[in-house]
Amino acid sequence: MFGISTLRFGRQRIVRVLIALSLTLILATALAACTPSNQAVGDTWHPSTVDHDGVDRSDILVALVGSPSKSSDEGANEEDSRILASLKEQRMDGYYSQAESLADQQAGVEDAVNREVDLILVHAPARGDWAPSLAKARKAGIPVAVIPKSGATWEDGPDGIYYAATLSLDADTGKGTPVLLADALQNIIDDGPHARAIRVTLGQAGE
Repeated sequence: MFGISTLRFGRQRIVRVLIALSLTLILATALAACTPSNQAVGDTWHPSTVDHDGVDRSDILVALVGSPSKSSDEGANEEDSRILASLKEQRMDGYYSQAESLADQQAGVEDAVNREVDLILVHAPARGDWAPSLAKARKAGIPVAVIPKSGATWEDGPDGIYYAATLSLDADTGKGTPVLLADALQNIIDDGPHARAIRVTLGQAGE
């Protein structure tokens, strides 16, 4: 009897291990499916893309990683507040991750990944190596948009696979009619057709 019981226990353990391995494989496959090859998340649309329903705006959560500044600085976080107000006015939920440095901004990105937000918006990214933190967002299938500091340029690397678009709040720069910030973010989340550089306006909440 002891031998039979031991055999049954061994079989049950093998079954549990096989189930665990299967679940791990399924999860890994799902995560891989969220990460497009050689393209940024939220920037994979092409003419042959099959139309699909987008995410309802009331269900969207945006993480705003604020510009690096100290609370004692004059006008600190003023533009961050305007960005959040614009999202709220356009019925898009967002939360604010305050930052004083590159490390704070990168920590804000990683926290947003853990919260499983729909989009990460980085305002005035500090100079430094962004690849490690943005790679985590990419692996999680979360699109990233960047609002560079006025007059500054932004590059995440030669492949451009970590961010879906750069957004400009400068009304006097760029071509084309600016679109509402929330509309631009919605289009990125839905992986719709868009340029890599987009002029945006904050609307009544910001102007």
